[in-house]
Amino acid sequence: MKPLLAGLILSLHVAAASAAAPSLPDPILLWPEGAPGATGTSPEDKPAITAFLPDEKQRNGTAILVVPGGGYTIRAVDHEGVLVAQWLRDHGYAAFLLRYRLNPLYERDHWVADGERALRYIRAHARDYRVDPSRVGALGFSAGSNLLVDLTLHVKPGDPAARDPVDRVSTRPDFLVLGYGFMQIPQNGDPKVVANFPPTFLYCTVEDRSNLLNMLTLQGTLVRNNVPVEAHFFQNGIHGTGFGLGDPVLGQWPLLLDNWMRTNGLLVSDKRIALTGMLRLDGAPLQKGMLVLRPLDAAHAPVVVVYQNNTGTGPLGQFVIPASQGPVPGRYRVEVRQDATRWVSNSREPFMIEMMEKQRTNALTDEDRRRWGEYLRQRDLSPSIDRQRVFSRRHPGDKRDYVVEIAAGRELTIEVFSR
Repeated sequence: MKPLLAGLILSLHVAAASAAAPSLPDPILLWPEGAPGATGTSPEDKPAITAFLPDEKQRNGTAILVVPGGGYTIRAVDHEGVLVAQWLRDHGYAAFLLRYRLNPLYERDHWVADGERALRYIRAHARDYRVDPSRVGALGFSAGSNLLVDLTLHVKPGDPAARDPVDRVSTRPDFLVLGYGFMQIPQNGDPKVVANFPPTFLYCTVEDRSNLLNMLTLQGTLVRNNVPVEAHFFQNGIHGTGFGLGDPVLGQWPLLLDNWMRTNGLLVSDKRIALTGMLRLDGAPLQKGMLVLRPLDAAHAPVVVVYQNNTGTGPLGQFVIPASQGPVPGRYRVEVRQDATRWVSNSREPFMIEMMEKQRTNALTDEDRRRWGEYLRQRDLSPSIDRQRVFSRRHPGDKRDYVVEIAAGRELTIEVFSR
């Protein structure tokens, strides 16, 4: 081989080796004195986390443990680990990549213990990492999702008397993000176990059929147990897509996740409050539309959206928001959107209430159907609006946005004018 060619090949090998060894933060051993049950001294015998910490200006105070998949025989540490942790860091999260033990060197109890220890470690060192200890969650892919569900089904409370400060806090994640995982949830076991699940976000693809069917079962189980859950199941995509960064379709799911985190108040420490009030347009109750409240004081606080359909029997224009969907105290910019100028809910029409009840109980007679038909012919169901109308100021001529102060126990009256 000619010297020039040999030198070029050597340079390419060196470049490839450098590309395969990126500069990342050093791993932090979860048990510096040796992990319980360790059978060796290699990195694969030393569970650890690698911290990806955001810049101060981006920091939202929420921590996420990232658990890559790999069937417990490898760890997909790049596309389900480093790239995910870096994305989370760049969006304000403190991300921690887990190095857990694998089969055949270790068994289920070992890798579950590694996940538990990681959550405890992050929570116990929350002050060091500038995160809220009540906002420490976990994100897993495939086997990583399985690991997280496993430890959530068997949460260990903290022991206040433990000598090790890490063991004084709970192993329960404050939220879960599960990507295309296969996990078994007890269908007939203690319902309190599943009901204790934290808010959960699910992601999978239809192409990943076996995992999708399993996640659909998980979603149904969480819904039946009143656990807050959101799921996004895309049509195409193989098993193991990670965050799908660069994919114009699948690459949207991390943004949906970020929205879900904000909507559920997982990016703020302030307590959310219930909210009641009245919504009026031109002095009359808004018939059909929505109220959008955008926070001005807390950058990561949830945007509050109130859909106004005027269903039920309460006063027209009244809205009631539970604390789980409400705002945190502070100033909010008001936006009122009108979807129709003529709208009457069936739940407020005595005749419709009567007919639908008869239909529900199979008690409709031919005479009822005739009367119902005549009633329908007399109703005006033609369009009442040509576009959605948006009001962000109390009066069209106002120079400033409509801003309100929201506090606990205070009823809110929102009134805008079209002229």
